[in-house]
Amino acid sequence: MKPNKIKVLCFLCFCLFYSNQVFPAQEQKKEGLKKQIDSLSAIAGNDLIGNGDLLKKLINLSEEANYPLGTVKNLLNLGIYYANNSMIDSSNAVYDRSELIAKKHPDLEYTLSYVYNNKAVNLTNQNFHYQALKYFHKAHAINLKYIDKKMAIIAKMNMLGCHLELGEPDKVLIYSKELIKDSTVINQEDLQERLYANLAKAHFQKKEYLKAIDWWDANLKIVRKNNNKGEISYILSKIAESYIHIGNHKKALEKVIEGQKILENEPTLRSYKATNELILGKVYASIGQPKKAVIHFKNSIAQDPYDPIDVALAYKNLGNSYKALDDLRASSESYKLYGSIIDSLYTIRNKDISKISEGKIELIEEEYRNSLLKRDYDILTYKNEKQKWYIISLSIGLSSLLLVVISIVLYKKYDSRTKQVEELREKEKKILRNNLKNREEEFLATMISVNERLNKLSSIKQYLSTAIKYENKIEILEVEKQLEQFITSTSDLNILKDRIESKYPGITSKINTLYPDLSINDIRHCLLVNLNMSIKESAQLLNVSTHAVKMARKRVKKKIDIPEDVSLKDHLQAVIL
Repeated sequence: MKPNKIKVLCFLCFCLFYSNQVFPAQEQKKEGLKKQIDSLSAIAGNDLIGNGDLLKKLINLSEEANYPLGTVKNLLNLGIYYANNSMIDSSNAVYDRSELIAKKHPDLEYTLSYVYNNKAVNLTNQNFHYQALKYFHKAHAINLKYIDKKMAIIAKMNMLGCHLELGEPDKVLIYSKELIKDSTVINQEDLQERLYANLAKAHFQKKEYLKAIDWWDANLKIVRKNNNKGEISYILSKIAESYIHIGNHKKALEKVIEGQKILENEPTLRSYKATNELILGKVYASIGQPKKAVIHFKNSIAQDPYDPIDVALAYKNLGNSYKALDDLRASSESYKLYGSIIDSLYTIRNKDISKISEGKIELIEEEYRNSLLKRDYDILTYKNEKQKWYIISLSIGLSSLLLVVISIVLYKKYDSRTKQVEELREKEKKILRNNLKNREEEFLATMISVNERLNKLSSIKQYLSTAIKYENKIEILEVEKQLEQFITSTSDLNILKDRIESKYPGITSKINTLYPDLSINDIRHCLLVNLNMSIKESAQLLNVSTHAVKMARKRVKKKIDIPEDVSLKDHLQAVIL
């Protein structure tokens, strides 16, 4: 055997021996670090409002330990942390990152159900229920694939909630038919409770109040077993509200008073007491006893003064009761407070938008810093590995020539990788600058939209102040009507238009400039086409028939003179974007 071959064989034998000694120790160290990460993750998960810094450290540790499951779990918790602190866009960005990691590792596919569910919850909290439905469907499909029957049913329950918010009670009733017969639902009371509540709300929306009462009664039997006093009182209040609508005021009063007695000596259930007092006020108002109604509406405000929606409803009903008593001044004051709460809600929304935008920028900067730290760690790890191989080479007595050759090869690789790292850093800096610019444009577009609505609300307030000053009852009623119209006009479709403008700045003005003959409705259809929304999806969003959408798109093509063989979408992307 030649001397060179002998040296190579000795080298391989030593490597095999070294790996048997070193690598088991490294694996044990990694396993210990993984257990430590899991333990700290459990602690962080107990407080997802104040443990943001700990979660970020755990994500970095998981990446260093090459522990993708730990990375995904802590990213999901970080997303919930951001959502709990009103940083919704930051939360969505974290969920996007966890989704990418899960898709790269087939053994982590099951975690996508949590990713999709959390994304859907964010969309639900933003009142984007149609978009949330898509993610709940994805979560449901993953749960079925991994035979997690209960989670699949919970995903379906969440879909029912979205359909209720979209004003689609018929879909809730159709989709609930198979759930009522499902053995998992039959054997688990917590699932029955959610299903019965959805069915009751669906019938209530359809004004089928007797059927709604039947399902609330079924729900009440389950809740009574657990002695959940707050929920028992809430269900009794909903039953009472149904009885008000069918004109059985005696029964309504009986149910709401029963709920009131349950809440006696329960100081921690103030929000339930507020709901009970609100319904009790409605009962007395409906039977022509406005004095008693006033007392209970005031009690509702006193019980839970920190819930702006409930307080606003209480002041609105209080204004109606004072009006029935011909107390014009008190009625005006109530309507004024109702208007000021609506005003404050928009102010809070404005601040929340600022927080979300700041959170986005902070997250981008933080991810950039983390990526730089990770690359520095990779470079140091590489240097350590290089030194380790130098020691191995020396210990087996390789010739100085072989050592020089290995050193040169490793140095060249190191040098080329260093250059690649520098190039990546420059690219990331450029991406960061572009992202910051896009976020700023999105923030400004959203602020303009909010300011327009605030201006409208301010004009209504000014009109209200004049009416109060001169105690003009007719003008006060007109103000009330304007407030109702304003609240109704603030629809998800307007919010969607703002989001389109923030994503494609100036797109509406471009369409107006190129095609001045297009109406506002035509431009709306162009925007929906550009967002890849199908005819069915557009019809659901605009609350029109699919035929109406088809005819609208055909009319747009005719107005801008597009040939029959060219699609509207292709034309818009080629000419406008």
